[in-house]
Amino acid sequence: MNITRNSDYYRFSSMRTVHFATAEDKNTSAVHASNRDQVTISQEGRDSLEILADKVVDQLSAMTKEDFMDMLKQWKSENQTKLEVDPYRKVDPDGSIANKIYFESYLGQLKEQEEAIKSYYADAYREAVSSPIGGLAFISGKYLCDWSDYFDSSIPKQERQWTHHQLWAMLTGSNVALNDPYALASSGGTKTVDEMDKIAKQAVKDKLDALIKEAEQKVETV
Repeated sequence: MNITRNSDYYRFSSMRTVHFATAEDKNTSAVHASNRDQVTISQEGRDSLEILADKVVDQLSAMTKEDFMDMLKQWKSENQTKLEVDPYRKVDPDGSIANKIYFESYLGQLKEQEEAIKSYYADAYREAVSSPIGGLAFISGKYLCDWSDYFDSSIPKQERQWTHHQLWAMLTGSNVALNDPYALASSGGTKTVDEMDKIAKQAVKDKLDALIKEAEQKVETV
């Protein structure tokens, strides 16, 4: 039996809408950057981001380290002016804290979705694992092959396709798709890139505001 994975449900089908900088954008940014002070990242900051990038690669293998660093450069470029303006510069002069918090928040949101999806399919996963015909053969029979004795016609076609794809990923140790409308329905549905970006930026603001408040309190106690 030949089993083909449906590429429409590839893990990063939603995440690939992230707008990485094009070569033209990078050239334009370079011209603008020459006309203003640049925010540089210290060696300590770079080391922290390298560690975070490695974590991204380990946890989300569909994104390469180069993709992650390109995404970081774009976000940093878009928010450079904000990081140069007081009072945030006083607590995060090179922007390394903002960058770290942004991507930790972004990555955390992805992990939450991944865990919610795996939890949603946990019972179906256990059923497949315990099947006497083997997990992969079982999910193909139940969710794809209408001639199979295991086929479940009570499940709508699109939901069956999603279930098969996600279970295949879980059984083979590959990545589940993060834009699953069924598994994430109870938690508000799938998040768009813009929504995750907004949450991550708010996390940055909250962190920097907290650092400013902490610094001000230290000054008051002196």
